[in-house]
Parts: sequence; structure tokens; C-alpha cells
Amino acid sequence: MFRMAVGHSDDIDLAAALQAVFAQCDEALGGATPRAGLLMTAWEADHQALVDAVRQRYPGIELAGSTTAGEMSSVMGFQEDSVALALFAADKVEITSGLGRGLVVDPGTATRQAVEDARSKTSLEPSLCIAMPAIGIVEEGLILAGLRAELGPGVPILGGGGAPRDPAAGAAGGVSRQIANDTVADGAVAILLFSGELDYSFGVETGWRGVGPRASITKVSPAGVLEIDGRPALEFYERYLGSGQPPIANPLAVFEDADAARFYLRTPVTFDRDTGAIAFFGAVPEGATVQLTVAATDEIFDGARASVADALSGFPAGRTPDAALIYSCVTRKYLLGTRAGGEIDIVRDVLGQDMPVAGFYCIGEIAPMASEDFSRYHNATMVAVLLGSA
Repeated sequence: MFRMAVGHSDDIDLAAALQAVFAQCDEALGGATPRAGLLMTAWEADHQALVDAVRQRYPGIELAGSTTAGEMSSVMGFQEDSVALALFAADKVEITSGLGRGLVVDPGTATRQAVEDARSKTSLEPSLCIAMPAIGIVEEGLILAGLRAELGPGVPILGGGGAPRDPAAGAAGGVSRQIANDTVADGAVAILLFSGELDYSFGVETGWRGVGPRASITKVSPAGVLEIDGRPALEFYERYLGSGQPPIANPLAVFEDADAARFYLRTPVTFDRDTGAIAFFGAVPEGATVQLTVAATDEIFDGARASVADALSGFPAGRTPDAALIYSCVTRKYLLGTRAGGEIDIVRDVLGQDMPVAGFYCIGEIAPMASEDFSRYHNATMVAVLLGSA
């Protein structure tokens, strides 16, 4: 048995919101005892009060979570400034939380602490890791490398970056908050580790498509990409889009192999007119092949649909998923504007209205690009995760 119960409320009164969330979860649990939970909430909420209330209502529960740029669920669809809680009950899967503090000081130590914390509470082998790190304070690849080193091969890392107070302000917008059991921290990494006989699959799609010729990253620095094809990086964008701030609507497709078909995206954040450098939300490796991309609104929705469809096609044969987690990028939310709720609507249309779904808008997404691949940090992407157990 594997069950995910979802509660979701946008009531401005915290007590009333929690009352509604708990009632929805209890009804969906049908008497089952939850082992663990994912808590997703706006930055402005009283996070410690939320954590204390959840842990009091469900004693001993393993809890993980983070602040978000918007919450999504099968209960209320897309909301902002709300509280969403997903509870897990299972008899063949153990689910444990872990927290690693001080990412900016030592990401290796922080990720090791998070995994050791989660693994210390189970004797089963890990199957899948949901990660919710603070983003923008250290190179994201270091976080994923640290988690991968501790988890070992064959354990996919999926999830998304927690949101700060103002996601649109970059580093000036603050640091996201992470939750693990009774603790609320910032600048940390929180994980929820699924161990044992877990069925799972995932889909990773964008909706963006490459246009124009491919080029090569020829010089990078901590400030970002300095040169593309031996010329200032800004010239690459200006060739197609004119002068000014490179738009978030046109991220770079990054191909780690020049002949590859699949890519991950990097969204431009800032630029330097004097040097021609462009800073992206995440590292772009020197030597990588890149291409400009475009996507209309309907194509962004097509990416969401494809992500869920890919996850369904990859689920273990003869098994049926019991729940879904979704992680979509804040870039997609900004570009969709008032139509942002269409993504969760599409997820529910593909999976069916009875499937419990929970997720949030992230500051970058975490997922492998293929089932046997290692996890990467993505921008402007939709990640769908299906869960179940025999």
C-alpha cells in the first residue's frame, strides 16, 4: 500500500488554513497513519508555527519542505500565498527527512549531513531522493554532486530549489527557507528520502525549441558566460534579439554533447554591457554547445503535458501510480502570467482527476535528463514524478 493525501488552503488565518488542510488530509488518508510529509508554503508564512502544528497533529512524522514561488495541488489547483501539505502512508517504503545547513560555507558537508540524517533513520536501501535546496548562494552543481556522492549510483535526485522572499530580485531577494522535522533553516538543503520497494518514474520537458545555429561556449568565469564562439556572449543574443537585457523568454539550450538532441536550459539573469558577459541562473560549462530557444504559451503547456506523459510511459510495466509530485520553474509562471494555473490543470487532465497531486513553482528544477542519467539543475522546466508501490 502506498498513499499520498493532500491538503491545501489559502485562508489568510493560519489556524483556519491548518484546520482545512488537516481535515482534507485525514479524509484522504482513510484511517492510514502517515509516515512522512512534504510541506510547501509561501515565504511570508509563519513557518515555525506551521511545522509545530503539523508535527503535533501527526506525532513522529518525518517532515521536509521549503518556501515556494507558488503552490499546486489536486485540491486547489495553483495558488500563491497558501499552505500545501502532502502526507505519505506506506507499508513497504520508509520515508525519512534530512537537513544539511551551511551550504554557502561548505556544500559538501551540508549535503553529507542531509543524507546521513535521512539514512540514519532507515535500514532499507534508498530508492529516490526529493531535494529542496537553497539556490543562488553556491554553484548548484556542487549541491547535486554532494548528494550524489553520498547516495551512491542508481538513486535519482529530483525536486526543486526553494524560493526566497522575492524570486524576481535574484540574490537581493533573500534566501529560501528549508524544513526538516522540527527545524526551519535558511541557506540549507532539505531532502525527503524514499527507501525500500518504491515504484517511480519521472518526466523532464520544457516546451522550448532551438532556433538558429548552434554555437560553442568558449570562455566562462564566476561572473557568467564571457564568450560564445570567441565573441562577447552578449553579441550572440543581440544578433537575434537586438540590444538590451537578454530576455528570460529565450533561455539557452545547453548540449553537453555537440551532436546530442536533448538539452537543459539556462535562463539569462543579468548582463554587463562593457564586457559582454551574461550571467545565467546556473552554470554553463566551458566547451558546451548552446542554441537560442523560443516557446509560445501553448508550447510551454505542451512541455507540461509531455513531462507527465513521459513519466506515465516510464512507470513500471503492469503497475499503476498512486500519486504525483510536480516541480515547475518560476520562469514558466512569470511567462504564463494569469494562465499559470493551466499547468496543474494539464497535469490533472493527463493523470485523471482522482490522482493526488502536489508540487510547487521552484527556483530551478532538479532531475536527470533520462532514466539512467545523473541529475542536473534545470531552468524553465517541468518535472513530473510518479510514485507508487506494489
